[in-house]
Amino acid sequence: MTPYKKFKNQISKIKSIVNGTNFLIAGVGNELKEIDRIGVELARKGEKIYPDRFIDCGVAPENYLHEIIGRKIETLIIVDVVYFENEGDMKILMPGELALQGISTHSLSLNFMAEYLANWGIKTVIIGIKPTPKNKEVGEKLLSGLYELIAAETRTS
Repeated sequence: MTPYKKFKNQISKIKSIVNGTNFLIAGVGNELKEIDRIGVELARKGEKIYPDRFIDCGVAPENYLHEIIGRKIETLIIVDVVYFENEGDMKILMPGELALQGISTHSLSLNFMAEYLANWGIKTVIIGIKPTPKNKEVGEKLLSGLYELIAAETRTS
């Protein structure tokens, strides 16, 4: 399977997860570390076009729990750098899979957040982007796919 087809499959998987739910995309990362800032950059760009759909959580996403819950969403999509061995540049993970897939600088807090948010009826999904020199390119493709997802959802609402 070509990298483009793999990427399209990942976007389709995200679409099926959020299917008709009210969702928010949270960018997580450390803007001071080039390899770890992709989630934050994605959220900042997204906020300019869809401010109700993106939130920049920086290095401490747990500090945004109140705001996330206040947005009355059903699904939270977290975008962060995740270290994993498998092929591919991006992986869709459920919170419990983080420890099995690799390390994120936020893996403990992301798992905790997901458990906490589940108590509020919010499902959490993590889009892990492999930390490579081309992760900025992967982030741009992902952002484009997320824009399509938001636009499609807006048309059906």
